[in-house]
Amino acid sequence: MIEAHVSPNSTCDEQCRTLVCFFAGVLTYRDNFEDAAIEIAKRYQNAKIVVVFPYGIANGTSGTSLYRLLARQLTEVGYDLAREMSRRVTQSAQIIHENLAEADHVILIGHSAGGVIAYRAGLYLEKMYGIQRAQVFAVGSPKHFLKDIPFNQRFTYITGQNPDRITQIGTWRRPGSRLYRGRPGREIQMEFNPSHQGWRFHASYFLRSVWTDSNQQFHANSEDLVSKIFELYPGD
Repeated sequence: MIEAHVSPNSTCDEQCRTLVCFFAGVLTYRDNFEDAAIEIAKRYQNAKIVVVFPYGIANGTSGTSLYRLLARQLTEVGYDLAREMSRRVTQSAQIIHENLAEADHVILIGHSAGGVIAYRAGLYLEKMYGIQRAQVFAVGSPKHFLKDIPFNQRFTYITGQNPDRITQIGTWRRPGSRLYRGRPGREIQMEFNPSHQGWRFHASYFLRSVWTDSNQQFHANSEDLVSKIFELYPGD
């Protein structure tokens, strides 16, 4: 069941200049995006930050209940990867629209399967409501077939330096298709905390997760990620 809430790190409630929406993937907990939300609040003026869980929240589940939740979520993700539209896309777009008001800037940031929802919800907003200012960032997400359309110029795909199995799923172009031959406007590889491996790496993009590089320079995953997003789209 889709869930959403306004981040306590928002710096605006009404008539906000910027709307930022995070979209979660599977097995995500309620506070997983708050480190990144803190960084968003530092950089974007009058920002309303909304966190959307298209596949539900993992809080309060454990043991066999957690496995059942994961099984259901993976089934829903498979459905969303195979189809351009689902109720999770339309409901997510409606949540964006309800919180949009007169915001000048709309930033949709999806993690894992949430990146697919962010892309399609942004496209749905454009088609149904004529909102053509949404900037979409998919981080550590599976690939999905893309049409060659102008919307893709506002779509950025971000991966890390370590192998992430989720980013190896799917492809942008369908072989032999004249319709699905698009690509993201930008594909960027970033350095994240190298101490994380496997699923821990995949889960850590939006966490603070501090580390130092070979030059003894301090880094934090959430800070570096949001800094890159701000560099690409300062919202001026």
